[in-house]
Amino acid sequence: MTVFFDKYQKYKDYHWGWYEKKSSYTKHVNRVKDWIKEKNVLDIGAGDGLITSMVGMKGIDNSLAAVDLAQRKGADVIYGDAHYLPFEDEKFDSAFMGDTLEHLEDPIRALREARRVIKYYFYVTGPLAGDGLEKYEYQKWTVEELKEKVESVGFKLEGELEILERKNRPGIFYAKFKKI
Repeated sequence: MTVFFDKYQKYKDYHWGWYEKKSSYTKHVNRVKDWIKEKNVLDIGAGDGLITSMVGMKGIDNSLAAVDLAQRKGADVIYGDAHYLPFEDEKFDSAFMGDTLEHLEDPIRALREARRVIKYYFYVTGPLAGDGLEKYEYQKWTVEELKEKVESVGFKLEGELEILERKNRPGIFYAKFKKI
């Protein structure tokens, strides 16, 4: 199954609109902003660049429409593939994948690439397994499955994996892993 991710062609820079409406997405973005402390961070799967811009990260996305929208908003986002990152080893202090991993055809390859390009930490958020897959998703995981998958490529969970419960939907996980 190949997922064609056309959300940015259809809905444009929708994350920016959600943020401005002071929605639950605003809380999520602000949480990520407060969570990531490093200055040299790569946002893998940056989309329309909202979080990239808010945190002051370098972003990469495989949607030309998303990259164009992000750049128009002033976010530092380039076109590229999470499975083959165009950066030298340990170029960044840390990396962030926010609501990205579930959209990747080969998450293990992308996790290995994230590990390769960072020195210290890997931050990840996304939906937990629950009501099945949405149109743009390849897979979702339970907390245990996610931890096992990320740790299998050379990371160790730092602290607790946190879950933000949502009404009538599976929760969102927040996890910080240390490169080992």
